[in-house]
Amino acid sequence: MERLMKLLEYGVSAAHVIEYMKKELVQGKGFTQLSLGDAFSIEENRGYYVDLYGTNGMAFRVGNNISEQPVIRIAMAHSDYPCFQIKPNPMINGNHTTKLNVEIYGGMNQKSWLDRPLGVAGKVVVKGPNAFEPMTLLYKSETALCIIPSLAIHMDRELNKKGALDTAKELVPLMALSEDKDLLEVIATALDIDKADILDYDLFLYNMEPATVCGVDNSMILAPKLDNLTSVAALLGGIADCGKVPDNTIDVMVVFDNEEVGSLSKQGADSRLLSVVLEKIGTALNCSSTFIADVAKKSFLLSVDVAHANHPNYEEKSDVSNKAYMGKGFSLKRSVGQKYGTTAESAAIVKAICEENHIPYTIAINRTGIAGGSTLGPIATSHIPFPCADIGMPILAMHSAMELGAVTDYESLKKFVTAFYEG
Repeated sequence: MERLMKLLEYGVSAAHVIEYMKKELVQGKGFTQLSLGDAFSIEENRGYYVDLYGTNGMAFRVGNNISEQPVIRIAMAHSDYPCFQIKPNPMINGNHTTKLNVEIYGGMNQKSWLDRPLGVAGKVVVKGPNAFEPMTLLYKSETALCIIPSLAIHMDRELNKKGALDTAKELVPLMALSEDKDLLEVIATALDIDKADILDYDLFLYNMEPATVCGVDNSMILAPKLDNLTSVAALLGGIADCGKVPDNTIDVMVVFDNEEVGSLSKQGADSRLLSVVLEKIGTALNCSSTFIADVAKKSFLLSVDVAHANHPNYEEKSDVSNKAYMGKGFSLKRSVGQKYGTTAESAAIVKAICEENHIPYTIAINRTGIAGGSTLGPIATSHIPFPCADIGMPILAMHSAMELGAVTDYESLKKFVTAFYEG
């Protein structure tokens, strides 16, 4: 639980999530850092971190006695979450105010972001030694830089009956009560650089409210970004803390970006990136040139993302016989429309691991007639034909500025991922 709380505090943007992952594995656990552009030098019984594109990352541990056809166990999650992305030329200087020009990233619950303290975080790209080698700096404001104030109920008596908000009018963050403030000046000062050196940026607003354990029995966790930092933390704990990797096995953790907007990017799951890195690992270990296809049937891929918990105020939204109650374990996710990667065979493997290790779980499947979201599983397995199961921590208020889950469900998820890696 401590790792999750630290990640929720530090991982305010996808870039910060990956920075946390890298620090924990390379500096904290002694993983050797590899570069995607170099040939890999790999030894058995060692851990490695692959430096990718800054908002996604990959780590793996190698067992002993690796043959030409090793078993590969992959668990994957995503680093991004629904929020506001700051547009280029972001200043809107008006009547005694400065506002920010933003757009919605992902499918957020819009109203949940109103009246909350919002910080700014992400990547700032500055001039480097030449045009093709700019430098990237991470930025995170330590104080709230803006807020999206709601309209008082007195001024719109129909306010509570309205649906979606007007993004360009009602979801514009207020940054200052003057007309001459400049966000990039604030960032440049914080980073101790000249504003003129800033070439571009990927900056986002994040909810600064901290994660908190709540309930009279301290059974629940309320926090921004439970989707999907619960999964990232569980994967980190699994690959960092598990015991000996089984012989002839490669345990892999991969965190993709852009899941919330479709995954079709060089750092997303709908790319050849995972295949490319696995091929480089195979080459370094003198595996067969077609080892990904050769090992597909005996390997396994876990897609780890949050699930929809049964809502006590909306029981009718859950399936009649498969309810993912919070506090009853992580969820094994099924979808008849193939939005999840779980099959009968892969579900049986997950259930067997749970039974052997006394790990509680529930079945999460959407009620008939209610379409659910998709995950990384079907996307990744369209590139790498591994058996796949979709699992995750069940939560409420998914895609809200604050999401709710159960402490014990996170613990069961972490325990399962560790058991998965230990074989």
